[in-house]
Amino acid sequence: MVSAQPSKSAIKTKRKARRPMLELETRELPGVIPLPPLELRKIVGPTEPEDFDNPGGTPIYEEFGFPEASYEAVFDFGCGCGRLARQLLQQNPRPRRYVGIDVHQGMIDWCKRSLSPLDANFQFFHHDVYSPTAAAGNSMRLAEPFPAQDGGFSLVIAHSVFTHLFKRQTEYYLKEASRILRPSGRAFTTWFFFDNDSFPFFDQGPHCLFAGETDPTHAVIYDRGWFLNYARACGLRVVQTIPPRMAGHQWIVILEKRLGESVDRFPLGAEGAEWLCGATLKPIATPTLSAEYIARNKVRCLDSRDLSVPSDPPPLFGVLAELQATKDRLAAALNQLETTKQVLARAEAELERIRRSRSWKLVQAGVRPIRMLRNILPGFAQKKVSGTLQPQ
Repeated sequence: MVSAQPSKSAIKTKRKARRPMLELETRELPGVIPLPPLELRKIVGPTEPEDFDNPGGTPIYEEFGFPEASYEAVFDFGCGCGRLARQLLQQNPRPRRYVGIDVHQGMIDWCKRSLSPLDANFQFFHHDVYSPTAAAGNSMRLAEPFPAQDGGFSLVIAHSVFTHLFKRQTEYYLKEASRILRPSGRAFTTWFFFDNDSFPFFDQGPHCLFAGETDPTHAVIYDRGWFLNYARACGLRVVQTIPPRMAGHQWIVILEKRLGESVDRFPLGAEGAEWLCGATLKPIATPTLSAEYIARNKVRCLDSRDLSVPSDPPPLFGVLAELQATKDRLAAALNQLETTKQVLARAEAELERIRRSRSWKLVQAGVRPIRMLRNILPGFAQKKVSGTLQPQ
């Protein structure tokens, strides 16, 4: 059920094997396919130019046995600054259609400006969804539908995406991946996995763990049993599972539409356990308490929910909901302030109109002599009083 993951050197060797004319084009004419700037490459992880390159034109997932038809229409969920798009532009044959989406506006802008002009069938869209680190300026929402029709894509890519999503987001987007996938299509996904059995004091959970305090989605780890059940609920089956080359790192899980009595090639229990997050040099200890006592004293996990597949994007929850409520209150206060400023502006304009009116000028003309007399008489009276009080 578990396949060995090919090494990076093996993958690069395959891509270097075929370098006829295409290498000449991309190497001797470096401006043909622009390379993302270093600051964008640092955000997505790999920074070396060769990580963005495919000079031999090899199908990018050749080592996983994808048929050529898989590359006809590609949907890249979390395309970043175009690492895979750039490789696909060099691939032979090139996809007839490519759609890449990402929450990072700057990377999408770069891809539109630098890659789309090379092939009009390569389109990029900003996915306006909030992310604490990658897209804090986006709209305050957890998800929105993919810009794609049902069954429109032969290959859906989610490389290092579900490893950074809240569980409610994962539930929605896994369903979306199933929705846009063709019956014969493939989905290339990566995950961090752990075993819920490592938390025997919890009842029905937890299904995911977070490895970040400031940004919980810095790394999100899923219970592999929950993942398999939910993938099935979304109408997907596991075609191939490749464990990480380093224990605790990202697993590759290749999915396709579930048809009839499908078999999932996915390890559970002891199989593959040594590659999970939290794997240790020794297996988990056997409890010395009775099964009845353990069942009676388990803590109900707050993360426990059924496997119902959502039809709509998930609502905000927890701290994000509180943040949105604070933003709404601030927006209301700013709106009230703006209304008050408009009222004051209208009052000042009305006062200025009155000051410029003929009636106001006549009143001012009548009042001016009175003010002058008022200023003269007190001085005159003071002088008279002062003269009376002077000694003879």
